Amino acid sequence: MPTNKSISRDRAAYTCWTPVSIRFSDQDPMEHVNNVAITAFLESGRVGLFGHMFSESQLPARGLVLARLTIDYLHEITFPGTVEVGGMLVAAGDRSITTHYAIFQEDKCCVVSESVNVFFDPKTRRSTAPSDDARAVLERALSVASR
Repeated sequence: MPTNKSISRDRAAYTCWTPVSIRFSDQDPMEHVNNVAITAFLESGRVGLFGHMFSESQLPARGLVLARLTIDYLHEITFPGTVEVGGMLVAAGDRSITTHYAIFQEDKCCVVSESVNVFFDPKTRRSTAPSDDARAVLERALSVASR
């Protein structure tokens, strides 16, 4: 399957950046960072983006769950060093949001990813609509991204 070209490989497209240190244990026998570590890098980027967009009162600690994750591996990532995970909101539905991410090592875009997260009520264990405050945050973030 070809890579998803709708996910930007341009650093300037991303609104939030999360640096991640590459650990020695992130390598596989081929001496590049393995795919399990890359999913953890993307998780750091998601947490960073959500923390950047929402205050704690707008998004409870367990207010979003990951429903879908796609990853396109473009170039290998190698130890030692750090990567930067760029994230941005691209869509907001009635109960979910779609975000894009890119992992850069130095100036090279190595990974692009799309995730869908669903607003979740931990008491009912079901999806839910975001609060009015969270909806306002999403609308502001989308209006900034479309400029």
